[in-house]
Amino acid sequence: MNKVKASPVPAVPTDQNSLAWKIFNAFVSDGQITVTENELRDYAVNELKLSDCARDKMPPEFMEHLPVILVAFMNMWSGWHFKGEFLAGKFQKEHYFQRFQKFMIHKLTSMLRGQFANAMKANAMKSLGDTPQADKIPNGKKEPEFSSYAISINCPAHLLNTLVFSNVGDDVIMKQHLGVKWLDLSPVQLVNWPHIEITFRTQDIYFVRRQATEFVRYLNFLPHETNKHSDSIIEHAEAYGHQECYSYDFLEKYVRVYLEALKTAPVVTPAKLYEVQTILVQFLEDVKYMDVNKSMATSTVVIFRLSRVPFIRNKKLVKSADGDEARVGYCEVITPKIQLLLVYCKAKQKDTPTLAFEYTDQIKNPAEHSQIKVVPQITYKCTFCKVEYVDSNSRDLMIQHLKLQHKMEQHVRCTHCKKQFEVLALAACRWRHKCVPTSVWSPPAAVNK
Repeated sequence: MNKVKASPVPAVPTDQNSLAWKIFNAFVSDGQITVTENELRDYAVNELKLSDCARDKMPPEFMEHLPVILVAFMNMWSGWHFKGEFLAGKFQKEHYFQRFQKFMIHKLTSMLRGQFANAMKANAMKSLGDTPQADKIPNGKKEPEFSSYAISINCPAHLLNTLVFSNVGDDVIMKQHLGVKWLDLSPVQLVNWPHIEITFRTQDIYFVRRQATEFVRYLNFLPHETNKHSDSIIEHAEAYGHQECYSYDFLEKYVRVYLEALKTAPVVTPAKLYEVQTILVQFLEDVKYMDVNKSMATSTVVIFRLSRVPFIRNKKLVKSADGDEARVGYCEVITPKIQLLLVYCKAKQKDTPTLAFEYTDQIKNPAEHSQIKVVPQITYKCTFCKVEYVDSNSRDLMIQHLKLQHKMEQHVRCTHCKKQFEVLALAACRWRHKCVPTSVWSPPAAVNK
């Protein structure tokens, strides 16, 4: 077992009268706080280190929308996974709060240096009569340019995959088409299905795996055609509190011993065993695929792409008398991602000739079943509808929820090889497919060997 322990870092005292702390405390305790927009702007300047120089250069429109941007950043912090441990006093409030502050500073700084800086540069070049160069993609085409307006649609889950848009004169009309008939999902398809989060917990191991696929939806007149790709698999990684690092080899061997132990327990049905095996195999595949020193650390959130190239859907209602550009279309750019958090790993290896662990040996011994929980706790959560199921039949309840509240995902097309795929088929193999190689670029991780 490769195990590395991190040394604790002294915490900086926290000013509990600051607005930053009051906001943080409201999120942690699920409480409420009333803050004006001007107070949020002052929070950005005084506590997130937004300099006066940078503020003076910003157009009024940016400062007007800054409070909304800050609230969005607050809600997306992955550290809220740990608020239960924080409230239980398992680590210092200063460390937890400082992580939140560092995240907010990083997001605000990245936005100013990235998207905002590019927008300002483009605006300056436009005022000088110059045309800014768009980002290039492998086939030499330009990425689509988006308007400054967004359409916000609040709708139930079953409407999400049946939306289509049409235009009558200068008006854009939203319509609904028939949904695809729902088909049953296998355990591996469910864990890789959009909006599904799984929490797996035993006394030895505890992790949360969220299918965090990104959807970018917009209206257009021409079909979305791009060959944009990302050379990086890991999109974001952030650590919290005390960390312990475990090698892939150790985790793989532990899972093998654990599954063998479960096979001996009468309380574990074949269906439950297959479900547990599927979840653990996907977890191991995640660790292996990320390839972070062939290991995974506890108290660490990692967001990574399952595919280096995105998929797309294009929908358009066309009449025979229309030209190619006469009807508005609805496009979805889909980037499959996983958010993985290993909360803890407490497996205690025994000093025996063959590989064994204390907990797995207890599972094998029926006399000790009254002292332990043999069947793991598996929680399924729909992140779109914000519902979760914790019962022993949680998987069946989630399948039932999807059937009643969602519509089957429609087929997608790879932006690289242009092939069309059923989401059912992609979810069964971690969104991988045999992508036709080209002289421009061939993603090695996208090939299903």
